[in-house]
Amino acid sequence: MILTCDKARWYEDSEGFWAAFRTRDRASAAKIAEQMDGAWVVEARKQPRRRSLDANAYLWVLLDKLAAALGQTKEELYRGFIREIGVFRDFHLAPEEAATFEVAWSRLGTGWVTEQVDYTRDGEQVVIRAYYGSSQYNTKQMTRLIRSVAEECKAQGIETMTPEELAGLMDRRQAV
Repeated sequence: MILTCDKARWYEDSEGFWAAFRTRDRASAAKIAEQMDGAWVVEARKQPRRRSLDANAYLWVLLDKLAAALGQTKEELYRGFIREIGVFRDFHLAPEEAATFEVAWSRLGTGWVTEQVDYTRDGEQVVIRAYYGSSQYNTKQMTRLIRSVAEECKAQGIETMTPEELAGLMDRRQAV
């Protein structure tokens, strides 16, 4: 059986080393967990290259300059741009579950924000839009985010990289 995983982590405790893999295929993950008895050989594929850490650093430099110009915090601005870029997922939740979900989601990071956007058709549940922080962005999404911040910086008279310099920055990738 082949299970495609998009993220993995490992942990260590007194019993040994543990590997956890994230997948969107619930049935296959459950089947593999049930069958895991004895030794397994796992072959890992190399992950695609991810955006540069330099790009993330540049984003925060721009946000810091913009925050000073606008009299806001860089975190507030960041969350606003995260909403503008709009990498999100909608969740349908019972009203009593929504507040707990929103708190848990926000603990994933600074850019992990939520908002109630609607009710389900039957009116029984609320629709919570949960935005992913830029740590989950691919290169194209990160480029859109940085360009959006850079455009606002230019509007405020803050110097930014040229489009060519930005393209070069985004091309420098770090293997995961």
